[in-house]
Amino acid sequence: MILYVYLQGGLGNQMFQYAAGLSALKEYPQFTDLRLDGSFYANQERKVIVNGMTGRGFDLDLFNIKYNTVEEAPEGATMLQGWFQNLEEFANVEDEVRKQFTFANPFKGKIKHLHDNIIDNSKHSVSIHVRRGDFINNPTAYAHNEHMGPEYYRKAMDVMEDIYDDITYFVFSEDIEWCRENIKNDKHPVVLVDDDYSGDRDSGHLYLMQACENHIIANSTYSWWAAFLGNSKVTVGPKKWFTNENGSEIMLSNWIKL
Repeated sequence: MILYVYLQGGLGNQMFQYAAGLSALKEYPQFTDLRLDGSFYANQERKVIVNGMTGRGFDLDLFNIKYNTVEEAPEGATMLQGWFQNLEEFANVEDEVRKQFTFANPFKGKIKHLHDNIIDNSKHSVSIHVRRGDFINNPTAYAHNEHMGPEYYRKAMDVMEDIYDDITYFVFSEDIEWCRENIKNDKHPVVLVDDDYSGDRDSGHLYLMQACENHIIANSTYSWWAAFLGNSKVTVGPKKWFTNENGSEIMLSNWIKL
């Protein structure tokens, strides 16, 4: 029996949905196959905002996923649909999720070079993710999502500096000029990682963020996965993700909420 997973949203959301599908496949033995319904992405253009929706596309093929058949579910099919933004949604298959969410293609050139520099850095590496883009440019997204400003990132860096003496910050964002003006530190190096390192569908940034030892995340499933898959030692994240509700249940119990 086939279980379909309805995919929606960007890469981080698709990862949660796929992970929930793996969990259901293990939990309910009547399902022997998992297939992905990508109909949500029909007629969308990536990152183009139309009627309040930011265009997205199917991105899970970036990973070594086992179930990668993408088709529209037939009428009457059993469909898993939702956001599933919580570790509890796939805790029974956590090891399998980590295994499948490894990158299908090796990174080369400057992305691999920076990755090696992060790993070999003698100081404690801290990834900082600044989510702007459609959170600022799309009125619908702007109204729905909290906005992490300079004060949040300053407090998060203070937390890291209470723990570590030697830090190198690596800042990832689609708005690197905003970061240049607002993410500053007088005591520790700050490396701005721009679009030259974004790679195929922004997978380069995710790869590099995972390489960091510690993480300051935005209210973003993208940086959530970077911290989770990178086995982050210390993770700081926002306690409020959405303007009309808390949303902090997505944070792991040992992560620090600000």
